[in-house]
Amino acid sequence: MRAASTRDFAYPTNHVVGTVADAVKAQAAIDALLRAGFDRRDIDILHSEEDLHRLDPTGAAHGYLAQFHRTLIRTFELQEHQHLTHHIEDIRAGRYVIMVLTKRRIQKIAAADILHHHGAEFVGFYGRWAWQELLPSDTQSPEDIPALFVRAWNERDSVALASLFDPDAEFVSDTGLCWHDRESIRKAYAAMLDDAGGNGTLSNGPTKIKLLSPEVAVVYAHITQSGGKAMIFSFVVHRSGDHRWRCASAHNTDIVPADATTS
Repeated sequence: MRAASTRDFAYPTNHVVGTVADAVKAQAAIDALLRAGFDRRDIDILHSEEDLHRLDPTGAAHGYLAQFHRTLIRTFELQEHQHLTHHIEDIRAGRYVIMVLTKRRIQKIAAADILHHHGAEFVGFYGRWAWQELLPSDTQSPEDIPALFVRAWNERDSVALASLFDPDAEFVSDTGLCWHDRESIRKAYAAMLDDAGGNGTLSNGPTKIKLLSPEVAVVYAHITQSGGKAMIFSFVVHRSGDHRWRCASAHNTDIVPADATTS
């Protein structure tokens, strides 16, 4: 296999690879990979030949691509690398092929989830002996936790709401009540949700994610209750054994207008 590029390109052993359609989605995917804890040196972006004309004489790339090790491919001999042909066609068509070195199984899952979440196609893992297709999992992403919480509340489904939490999860309410496991969380919300008129409905606002690792995140969500009550929920979530994201700890607090705190 030969390549004309800024570096020799070898068979991408232990890499998760996927094709993203445009630069905006590629940027978003890379930002998400970095937030998840991947080293930028372990991320390669492969793009079309026409980008050769955007390089400085020194070989430096412009724009956000300059943050990453860049590989531009012209020709390959692909008889023994059949699974790479699809990516080569994508590169020549001007799409972005993102390659992520994954040293652990959990990183492989996280990288594939991130690429799928940003619309990547033909996502697969190039192992030492074989290529493995990585299909989208049924795992929701961390930012889905507040949306699922709100949906369960509005549907008056305390079981679905409690299922977002670990069996030994902790929850601190806005009034300082503490619930110490999934069942106590379910019972508390079942009592609240029985009063449909009194508690109204919830709606989602801005959500911020802070990834601590590929499998742990803190989620901050602005949630508004009908009637105008605004709250901030914080969820500490992690990827569980079935690869779904679940909440280990949560806390909500009321948003008090600034003038009310000075009286």
